[in-house]
Amino acid sequence: MMETIAWFEQTGISRWVREDFFAYFILLIFHAWGMALLVGGGMAIQLRVLGVARQTRLSRWTGLFPWMKLGALLAIVSGLGLLAGYPAKALTNWVFALKFVLLIGAAWLTANIAKVSFDKGVEPVTLVKLQAALALLMWIGAIACGKLLLYTNSMLLTTDVIFEAG
Repeated sequence: MMETIAWFEQTGISRWVREDFFAYFILLIFHAWGMALLVGGGMAIQLRVLGVARQTRLSRWTGLFPWMKLGALLAIVSGLGLLAGYPAKALTNWVFALKFVLLIGAAWLTANIAKVSFDKGVEPVTLVKLQAALALLMWIGAIACGKLLLYTNSMLLTTDVIFEAG
């Protein structure tokens, strides 16, 4: 695997993300916007299910889903760009994998809650509220993992390992 990562680090896109003055930061800005739309929408929906803004019908909150989808698209595309720049940093870090588990779990729970509760016009039952609380914790955990990625990597590039071994 390390040979594949080392090869990829030498591709044009990987070097461009690392070496261009603006590339990494522009990708990071789009990633932040994407995550804000995705996670912010998800958290708002969970808070509504848990009782915040109870005077609004649940069905009205489905309007957040197109924004969350746009956010997911922005986060995925920009995230792939960020990954291209430093694949060893991400792919050798367990926090990176945990971030994805939490994001996928939270998104699945949010979609499930919407399918079960939003079109029925009734307030969510206890089980749905428990799912919403879990999804809310997962959204928060995913953001925390994203921030922890700055501090938990054991290598930045594969060349870090090559120099240590040689």
